[in-house]
Amino acid sequence: MMLLNYLLIFLLPFLVTAIPHSTPDDSNNTANNTDTDIDTKTNANDILTTTSIFSSTISNLKNLHLTSCSLNTTTLNMNHNLTTLPTPATNLTLQHVALGRGTQNYTCPSPQNSTSKPTSVGALATLFDVSCIASADEELLHHLPALVQGTPLETLDFLATMISLAGTGAGILGEHYFTGSGQPSFDLRFSGDGDWASTKKVASANAPKSVDVPWLKLDGIDGVGIKEVYRVYTAGGVSPATCAGHEGEFQVEYAAEYWFYG
Repeated sequence: MMLLNYLLIFLLPFLVTAIPHSTPDDSNNTANNTDTDIDTKTNANDILTTTSIFSSTISNLKNLHLTSCSLNTTTLNMNHNLTTLPTPATNLTLQHVALGRGTQNYTCPSPQNSTSKPTSVGALATLFDVSCIASADEELLHHLPALVQGTPLETLDFLATMISLAGTGAGILGEHYFTGSGQPSFDLRFSGDGDWASTKKVASANAPKSVDVPWLKLDGIDGVGIKEVYRVYTAGGVSPATCAGHEGEFQVEYAAEYWFYG
């Protein structure tokens, strides 16, 4: 039941947009008053259905333990990648698992140069706490990046608002960004435990699909509580091959799992 509740949270935008919405044909209003009445009733039913979905989800969120699940027996499985990354240091333990959703950011020369290649200028992502999913069903977790990568970024605020109903800081672990000096950083202090890290890339492996950004191992160079970070099971984010059609900074949407060790 708990896993179904998790899925309901992440699939809610799809459920709402999948509800059929009838549009009356104004050109035939006189001849089709009966049809219009049916359309009105259908739209009213749609609203009731949507309201029911929201009410049910809010109720589930208030009674669902989204965070604070034990990760003592959870181990990152990288068998889906032909080139595995180095394993975590033996003196470290898994602290958090996050689902990141945001953009990989690139820049191209100005004026436009169609023969040059885009340059990476970092990333920006919201980190959703999925530690409970990781501890309960890791295979389910590995399907989420591809699913969430297809969700419009505009729904992130909506998702964050819905998840916040479970309590202050619940559901949103933090954010991922790059510092001015180009260091990938993770601020997990949304969860209230004070963890954060600035990191450097120490290993990379191609994702199974060429359209997905590589899997990475990052080591902490500054911070509290976090010593190693893995970016795995990526979806999207790869830049176009050339700058044709691009000038200046642009973004490519992506999602990925982030595993934090400390």
